[in-house]
Amino acid sequence: MLRFAICLSLTFLLIGCAEPIADLDKPNVASNDSVPEAATSEVPTEGAPADSKPPMQEKPPAEPAPAPKPKKGLIHQTTDEVVDAKEWLQKQSIEARDGKIEGVDPFSQAASGYFTLAAKASTLGLQQAVQHHRALNDKYPTYDEFMKMMRDHRIEFAKLRWYEIYGYNEDTGKILVLVDTVAKEEGP
Repeated sequence: MLRFAICLSLTFLLIGCAEPIADLDKPNVASNDSVPEAATSEVPTEGAPADSKPPMQEKPPAEPAPAPKPKKGLIHQTTDEVVDAKEWLQKQSIEARDGKIEGVDPFSQAASGYFTLAAKASTLGLQQAVQHHRALNDKYPTYDEFMKMMRDHRIEFAKLRWYEIYGYNEDTGKILVLVDTVAKEEGP
């Protein structure tokens, strides 16, 4: 019995399988695309010269792939919209978020935690670049310099909820999350 198993495995090793393993998952259905052109061409009919070839049937043009549908949720989406925090904080309905997780039930706390932590994590790299700029130039970058840094390095932050926006304060060098309290109260 052992000799038979060894002979069988050596046979498969030397000869191989009839079908590749990757093709075993696919059904064995013949389609018109896999048939060679010579097999699909028509035989000349009587009265037609033997040299003439039948007219080739043109395949219809392939339809372009449909455009991907935009995502409905905010998770895994990014934004490069950052406003000047000094200007926006002068408005009455705008306040800076302190970075605490809010919510009264586990679901709202989880959602708040996601947006709070995603905002912190996505701004860490650029926040460090701002600190490097201050160390080299003895001042924080201006809002325009900050936006140029973002564009030059193609940096985007995690997208926030509809009533939140990122802001940069050039006096403190901080990237803040600004909350529009009026929009938050009104809802989406």
